[in-house]
Amino acid sequence: MTTETWWVLIGAALVLGAVAGGWSMLRYARARFNVQLRSATEELRQRNSALAEQLRTAQVRSQTELEQARNTFKRQLADLSSEPRVALERTEAQLKAAYAELDRLRKAGVDTAPTDLTDGFAATRPMREGL
Repeated sequence: MTTETWWVLIGAALVLGAVAGGWSMLRYARARFNVQLRSATEELRQRNSALAEQLRTAQVRSQTELEQARNTFKRQLADLSSEPRVALERTEAQLKAAYAELDRLRKAGVDTAPTDLTDGFAATRPMREGL
């Protein structure tokens, strides 16, 4: 073998070594990348599930607060709407009691409506009796 053949063989061996080294380095880098990608994906998946759980909890809490606010509003609205009715019933009861008192006084013979006062003032008992 001549020196040229040796140089060609050495060059070919170097090229084959470089190709084999590059190929093995790419396999190693790809394997490392896949491991890093899996760990990053798993970490993001865990963060996502934790965030989704936090959002679900916040939504449930907000829905509960909204429902309580609705119920409170409905209760306040019912109380406010029943307040005039209660006042009306109370006034009607007082009016019935006043009419009953007037009827009792009429039966007892007491004149409740004086006819001699025409000055526009209320006809009270001291005024009728001339105090």
